[in-house]
Amino acid sequence: MKINHRAVAAISRTRPCYGLNSGGGGGKILLALIVIFLAAVWSPVADMALGEETPPPAPLQETETVTGPVNYERAVRLALRHSPYFIRSSLEIEVKRLDETDSKFSMVPAVTFRTQYYVNRPTERDFSNRPYALSFSSSNYNPVQSYFSIQARKLFTQIAILTHLQVITEGIQKLGRMFLEMDALNQAATRQKGLIELARQNLDYYQNRLKIGTGTSLEVRVAAREWEGAKAEKDRLASAKKRLQERMKAFIGLKSGQPLDLDCKDARRQVMEQFDPAAASAAQARDRSYLLKIAELKKELQKYHIVLAKARLMPSVFLGANTPDPLSGLQSRELFFSVGLEVPVWDGFERVRNISRQKTILRQFGAEKEEKVMELDDKWLEAQENLKAAAENRKAALDLEELASLKERQSEIRYHSGGEPLSVYLEGRKNLVEAQRNTLRKNMDYDLAVLRLRHLSGDLGARYVDAKSWQQ
Repeated sequence: MKINHRAVAAISRTRPCYGLNSGGGGGKILLALIVIFLAAVWSPVADMALGEETPPPAPLQETETVTGPVNYERAVRLALRHSPYFIRSSLEIEVKRLDETDSKFSMVPAVTFRTQYYVNRPTERDFSNRPYALSFSSSNYNPVQSYFSIQARKLFTQIAILTHLQVITEGIQKLGRMFLEMDALNQAATRQKGLIELARQNLDYYQNRLKIGTGTSLEVRVAAREWEGAKAEKDRLASAKKRLQERMKAFIGLKSGQPLDLDCKDARRQVMEQFDPAAASAAQARDRSYLLKIAELKKELQKYHIVLAKARLMPSVFLGANTPDPLSGLQSRELFFSVGLEVPVWDGFERVRNISRQKTILRQFGAEKEEKVMELDDKWLEAQENLKAAAENRKAALDLEELASLKERQSEIRYHSGGEPLSVYLEGRKNLVEAQRNTLRKNMDYDLAVLRLRHLSGDLGARYVDAKSWQQ
């Protein structure tokens, strides 16, 4: 029995064919297809397929300078335009938009043109005198799968956008922390100058006592050590300010040699603005959380994956156009058009199991979102507790500062009335400066706790980023 091998190979493919004379309409159609192909390659559509996007943030060039004082709001604006901190997530949006463009073009099946030329061929009259064959063929096309692939790619883009917005809000918070730290260092440096002056006066006092024979060299050595330690602390603060300024310049997008005039005075007012911690709520934080929005989009995306898994059970369409092979013995040079279906018959139920797999993954994403909600609630409670503790510590520090101020005033009165020596008065002033430094640290802790709460509530990000504009 003679077996038709071509029929066996195409057992799941059907292809009706239609012929056109190549010398007439078929040749014109072939020429038109070639023209369309070349036009598509060099047309503006091809440029659109490259996915031209708004350039990502770029660091300022060395020739560029930032003139004038830079407060927190201006620093945020500069960072959004130039910070390398935001480049990676911004480029990820471009990649996802390119993927989305690819999926849009997949609504039209890919077409491949192939030509075959025979260098040596039979010379019998029964064979065609044209030594070449032409063929156009399309890839398998499933319109349902193509459509839902576009919808899935759109969600990928939205997830990339929300991820970028999350990075921006974290970056804005980081910049706010640096402004608060710089303001605290400036205030600490001012306090330290007063402490150095007190240490110098104390040293002079004990040196004078040693000269008149009422003091000891040990007292002078102790006072000298205190003076040297105060000056060393001043140098440490100056070094910390310099390092922090370099970090802020790098974050904003400036080179190390470029000048930056920071305006960190009253940084708490600049960073917090009119934010009221008592008015913020966990519900507000959940509503504005980009992480929860991403988790919800992942669930929606997985639903499309389920639809795509079902679509793979459907037959695919394929198209073709061919001229006869010169070795077939046919004299006809017509261009034969064909259309066919490819139907999945047997794959060990892999496609069916994939549907169940995608449904299971959907449940996983649902559980993941619930975990994100619980994590956010835990962070919110922790932030509120930290804020409450910081407020109590700040109040205690203010009370100690007030007590130190009263004692300093008391020792000053006694000193001027002759009731206390200068050393007691200087010690009272020193205790006051130390209490002021402690209050400064507790104020810093409180401000950071408020900043953390503002970040979690979404108020900080909403102040500088319009999320709706990114969705366009």
